[in-house]
Amino acid sequence: MKKTGFIFTDSPDRTGLIVNIPNGIRSKTILLETMGTGLRFPDYYGVNWDAFEECIRDLSWLPEHDVSIRHVDIPLASETSSAKTYLAILMDAVRKWQHESSHRLMVIFPSGLQATIEKLVDQE
Repeated sequence: MKKTGFIFTDSPDRTGLIVNIPNGIRSKTILLETMGTGLRFPDYYGVNWDAFEECIRDLSWLPEHDVSIRHVDIPLASETSSAKTYLAILMDAVRKWQHESSHRLMVIFPSGLQATIEKLVDQE
């Protein structure tokens, strides 16, 4: 299995900018708008996968060093292809920020979702 770089815990204790992704997001547009608002993406953010990937790999406009994205479930879970795309973009961003010192990106899911997420990302 691939290492996702995600944090799986039921009681996250993080500081810095925290973006809470609500339960039950079934719309790509709502998910991307939620991320854009929570992460204070620039006005040019296009609310699509490419723009999301570009912005989450940048974050230069954020003064906070620590950035946590907390999930209570897997967004877009009923659309496997979109869920995989979302998780792949997050995994890539987490890996990118592991080698940078300006920000630390933490993507957090409940521990009970670890096997499901690892199965989804292994199906790529």
